[in-house]
Formats: sequence, C-alpha cells, structure tokens
Amino acid sequence: MTKERAEFAQKTKEKIAREAMYICSSPDCYRFTSYNTTGGKARSIAEGAHILAAGKSGPRSDDKKTSAFLSSAQNGIWLCSICHKKVDDDPDYFTESKLKEWKSAHIELLRRLVGKDVEAALLELKNEKRNHQEVREFLSFMDDRRVLYEGLDIEFPPRVLESVEMIRSRVVQLRAQTFQNSQVSTALNQIQSTINEFLKSVGSDVDLRTLKCDSRDPAWIKFRDELVKFRKAIVIILKVLSDDSNYELRWAR
Repeated sequence: MTKERAEFAQKTKEKIAREAMYICSSPDCYRFTSYNTTGGKARSIAEGAHILAAGKSGPRSDDKKTSAFLSSAQNGIWLCSICHKKVDDDPDYFTESKLKEWKSAHIELLRRLVGKDVEAALLELKNEKRNHQEVREFLSFMDDRRVLYEGLDIEFPPRVLESVEMIRSRVVQLRAQTFQNSQVSTALNQIQSTINEFLKSVGSDVDLRTLKCDSRDPAWIKFRDELVKFRKAIVIILKVLSDDSNYELRWAR
C-alpha cells in the first residue's frame, strides 16, 4: 500500500513561518512574504517547504523517515513560491544538507536582527544578500583560474604568477567589504595566507617571470612541488566557500 503524503498541519506551517519571520530562507532571496488583504485576511506568497519529500516520489525522498518526522517543523523550511519551485525542480543540486544549511544560517541571521530597528534590520538583510552574491562572483572568477586545476600551467610560471596576483587582488578587494559571515572571512584569510606561503616557499630569489621548465633546475623543481601543494590547499578552501554560497565549481564536478 502506498504511503500517504506527510503534509504539514496548519499549525506546523505557522511554526515554520514564524521561525523564519515570514522571510524567504533562500540566501539569494530574502523576500518578505506575508501581508493582509484589504479585508483583513492574512495571506502569504510563500510556503512551508519540505526538506525531505512529503511523499515517496517527491524531491529528496527518504523512505527511512517516519511520517511524523516528515510532517514536522524540523523537516520544513520557509521559502517563497519561486524559490520553493526552484529547489524542488533540482533536488540533486538543492540537497537535504544544503537546505538545512540555509535554514540554520537564516535562523542565525534573524538572531542578529533581534532588537534592531527596521532601517538597521533591512540594511543587514541587504548586506547579507549582497555579500552572498559577491562571494558567488568571486567563486565564478576563481572558476576561470586555470592555474588551479589545469596541469599544463606548471610549464608557464609567468602565467601562474599572473593568476596568483589576480587572485590576491580579488581577495583583498573582497575582504574590504563588511562581512558578518565569519566562515567567509575565515576562508578569505586562509586563501591570503596560502598565497603568501606559496610565494614564500618558492623563494624570494626566484623570478617566476623568467623561470623556465627544467627538471634539472632545483628552482624549477621547488616551484613545481609548491604549486601542487598550493592547488590542493586552495581547492579545499574553495569547496567550503562554494558549499556555503550555493555555487557549483565547474572544474570540481
């Protein structure tokens, strides 16, 4: 017999909405979703969305979960109608863990808003969304840095140096912004430190603008080995940033 859909009760929907302060939980959105009609009836342009599907064939379904859990507020996230359709149309990308991260980050953001006046709260929401978008733009920029993933670049130290300097410039630019997200700040600091360590390890007496590929040259061997370490370290940091910012790195697929 087919398992019935574990729909949210009305009180559960209201709890999910209140936890999100009736603001869409997608970090790309933050729409205000509740209003009253001229007749005084409460309306919303959002829904309590299931993180794990309400039914067996739905997006992110899990037969091991009980109906009681699937229909609980714990399994719900408040999303506007647009974002709800978006996450359910692409469950392979908008995974259970990603939606849980959205919900957790949203609740943490709302805690920071408590006690602030409307103007300050709106400014914080705007900055949070802007910061999220800027990190995604930074990751898109990093996606195009072939030095991070294409082995042929080790034969071109000048190109490597050019890419590294461009990355460092973008990191400095991004760090100049005001970030409340400590994870982003930590990741940017780690990238900066990794770049500095790479250049230091290669050696201040080595000019990457003139260094040539030569397996007999100790300077070249040092550069090659340090570049491998640099790539591995940067990739780990970028994957953390991409998971936090809902961005899929093309070369990491």
